[in-house]
Amino acid sequence: MASVIKIKRSETASAVPNTTHLAVGEVALNTADQQIYVRDSNDNIVVVANYSTGITQEDLDRLDALEDATATLVFPTGDYGNLTALTQDAFGQAISASFDCLTTPLGSIGEADLGVLT
Repeated sequence: MASVIKIKRSETASAVPNTTHLAVGEVALNTADQQIYVRDSNDNIVVVANYSTGITQEDLDRLDALEDATATLVFPTGDYGNLTALTQDAFGQAISASFDCLTTPLGSIGEADLGVLT
């Protein structure tokens, strides 16, 4: 026959056990808040599992502030200069004509027979 094991529990929202409720290592469950508590060896009641999102309004406010700070990205636009000579692009990076698809490269392009691919 199967045995039913029930741990200490509460169905009252925000109810948290204290050291008079739990022995060291004993577990308690709050079904309303979907949290599991345990008393540790230092006599602290610790949340060991939290099914809810666990995100507080303070966390959401910090995320909003971070989002506002990074929401506007500015990319340079306009004339990128003469790509036929060594110069810098709009991001300050050195570029050369070899990266320019619009300009005919200097010199000649060679051909080589690389054989058969197997």
